[in-house]
Amino acid sequence: MIAAVVPAAGKSTRMGRPKLTLPVAGGGTVIERVVSALRLGGVDSIVVVGPPPEEPGAAELFERATFAAASAIPVPRPTADMRATVEVGLEFLDRARINPVAVLIAPGDCVGLTPQVVSMVIDRVKSDPRSIVIPVYGGRRGHPIALPRDVAGAIRGLPEGVGINAIREHFADRVVLIEVPDPGVAEDLDTPGDYSRWSPEPE
Repeated sequence: MIAAVVPAAGKSTRMGRPKLTLPVAGGGTVIERVVSALRLGGVDSIVVVGPPPEEPGAAELFERATFAAASAIPVPRPTADMRATVEVGLEFLDRARINPVAVLIAPGDCVGLTPQVVSMVIDRVKSDPRSIVIPVYGGRRGHPIALPRDVAGAIRGLPEGVGINAIREHFADRVVLIEVPDPGVAEDLDTPGDYSRWSPEPE
């Protein structure tokens, strides 16, 4: 069993509008593209953690994520960082009694994520389940990051104010970098300029 948590509760302040429900070339929206890549790449259970229901764009985000065959849940209140959002997703997996060998972390704006890369990460997890697997393209680390179940659980034990990246430092001896052929693993969708490369029509 492989699970994925997709933190998607950000406010899109640099984009100026809810970005995860923007349409992308080839059909669907940003969040649907990410969920589809995870599903087609071999993830068994996907949970998208979105903003509080009253936030602009939240209802459409949950609808799109559910349509793409993910569980979609809101955070109870605005979160301070991605770590807090991921923790909500991990708690959901616990409540649902989903006990994965590993949890993939893939931010909701990883629009360049492909099933091929997801499959490569999962294959490495299955051959080496104790490792933290991180895809790399051109020397740049990207997503999804695969965390063994015990490492994912340790996120909730990090000191207050410490980000999720600290978990990789704490378990540095278990980090494995794998070269992947797709630059999309290291691309985010933060600004209108970023989106222009993925929009159905030039903006």
